Amino acid sequence: MSLEKSVLNETTILDLLSTHYGISPLSVNKLKLGTANCFQVYDGKKYYFLKEFQSDISEDEVVREAKLLEFLFETECPTACFYKTVHNEFVIKYENHILCLEEYMEGHTYGYNDLPLDLLPKVARMLGKLHQALKDYPLPIGMSEQWLDSISADSVIAKYDELIQIAESKADADKLPQLMDDLRYKKQLAVRCEAYKKYYNGITYCSTHGDFQGCQLIWEQKEIKAVIDFSAAACLPVTWEIMRSFVQSSSLCRTTATIDIPALCEYVREYMRFSPLTKNDMIAMPYVYLFQLAQSSYGYPQYLLNSDSEDREGLLRFAFWRTKMCREVEKKAEEISNELVKLL
Repeated sequence: MSLEKSVLNETTILDLLSTHYGISPLSVNKLKLGTANCFQVYDGKKYYFLKEFQSDISEDEVVREAKLLEFLFETECPTACFYKTVHNEFVIKYENHILCLEEYMEGHTYGYNDLPLDLLPKVARMLGKLHQALKDYPLPIGMSEQWLDSISADSVIAKYDELIQIAESKADADKLPQLMDDLRYKKQLAVRCEAYKKYYNGITYCSTHGDFQGCQLIWEQKEIKAVIDFSAAACLPVTWEIMRSFVQSSSLCRTTATIDIPALCEYVREYMRFSPLTKNDMIAMPYVYLFQLAQSSYGYPQYLLNSDSEDREGLLRFAFWRTKMCREVEKKAEEISNELVKLL
């Protein structure tokens, strides 16, 4: 679901790689991966992975990711490395976009909806290993106390009121009923979520991937060969990354917007084989995740306002799915907390 149209074409890619990396590609293939524009490049000897970040991604952010991968190279968390330019830099700039060249990892990847359920425990274990490896690694803090204070029910309601007005004039007629139902629900949820801020008190924060899920893994013979795309890495509540990674990776969650609580408990149990959790973490897990989903409108403005997106329909489908998950998590939050506490 690329958020922006690419500023690259085959000719510019050939020129840029030749100039900055001394590589002469024989083929360039556009890949349908994530929110950035990604390309597979082949020079006759090996494959490379070229990534064109969105225009709002800074050079500092990408360099931070590259240095993080250098650190993880020595751990049990396999990753793909960044190639440096002929001038010993991690990135290049083109048309207000940051580009980087990474190792292309051969192996099998799963989409958003098709990771086999029997692989979920391995996903959880890798996340536990990652948090153990990064527990002392410094990264910017996300979902901080200042961030929490900046979000009020009134501000979230105002955001959804604005989207409701835009939807009434810009949404396709066949999408409008569900759009309006979703936005009104999330507007009401914003009021209830104000009480969930208390769950951030005393929970565990750790440097983490930031977008950990099944589609960010390279597999080989049902084993994880590499974790990819650390562009969202930050110090975040571990409860959020665990719950989100389960929901985003479980094919049951992705296809039916239903949470299997025993499966979630098993996922958390596997995670704890490598990284500990507290009672506060267990109690807070569904509420921290729900709070983030409730205040985030991601997908709706991209569909309504961003004509540059290459997959507006896909972004809207994702927004519809996330709101279904909001309803599901809100309905089961207390039960989820109670069952998770039993794991301690």
